[in-house]
Amino acid sequence: FFFAFQVYADFAGYSLIAAGLAALFGYRLPQNFNFPYISQSVTEFWKRWHMSLSAWLKDYLYIPLGGNRHGRARTYLNLMIVMFLGGLWHGAALSYAVWGTCHGIALAIERFFAKGEISRAVSWPAQVLRVMVVFAFVSFAWLLFKLPNFDEVLLYLRAMIANRSMPPIYWYLLVIGLFSLPVVLYHIAYLLRTSIAVAMIRFGPGCYGALLAAIVLNAGPSSAFIYFQF
Repeated sequence: FFFAFQVYADFAGYSLIAAGLAALFGYRLPQNFNFPYISQSVTEFWKRWHMSLSAWLKDYLYIPLGGNRHGRARTYLNLMIVMFLGGLWHGAALSYAVWGTCHGIALAIERFFAKGEISRAVSWPAQVLRVMVVFAFVSFAWLLFKLPNFDEVLLYLRAMIANRSMPPIYWYLLVIGLFSLPVVLYHIAYLLRTSIAVAMIRFGPGCYGALLAAIVLNAGPSSAFIYFQF
C-alpha cells in the first residue's frame, strides 16, 4: 500500500506542479488525476488515473483496434491488448507487461459482469467495500510497476507471506499511517469539499506554511523522480 501512495504522490505531484507553472504563464492544462483512489471499479480508476495517458490509449489504440464494435470477445481482447501495450509504454520489461496485462484482465472481467458500468445505487458500506477492493488490487499491481525486476516482485510477495524477521505489526501500521495520511486527507477533502473549502479559506495559509516547513525540515533521502527511468 505504501507503493500506491508513493506512486500517486509522484505522478499527481508532478502533474500539479506542471499545471501550476503553466498557469503562471497563462496556460490552463487539463486535469490529469481526479482522486483515483476513491474509484469503485478498475474502469473508473482508469477514468481518474493519468487521464491524459488513458485518453491517448483510447484514441490511438483501443478505437483503432475496433473498440467495442466487433462483439464482446473482441472487446475483451482489445482491452487486454491496449493495457499490455500501455504497460510496455512505461518500459520494455516483463514486469511492466504483466502490470498492464493484469489491469487489462481486470477491465475485461468487469465489462463481462457489469458491461463496464458500476451502479452507484447501493448502500455506502458496499461502496466503501468496492473502493477497498479496487485499492487493494491497484496497490498489489503497483509492485510490478515499482519493481521492474520481476524476480524482486516475487521475492517481495514471498517475504510478505513468510517473513520471520519482521518488526512488530504496529510499527508497520504506524509507518504506513504516517506516509499515507496526506493522500488519505487529500481524498477526504475532495469528498467533503464544501466544508473543507470554507475551512481552507480561514486556515489555508497556516496549513500551507506548515507543509512548507515540513518539506524544508524533513525532505528525506534524495531519490530520482520515477519518470526519469522511462
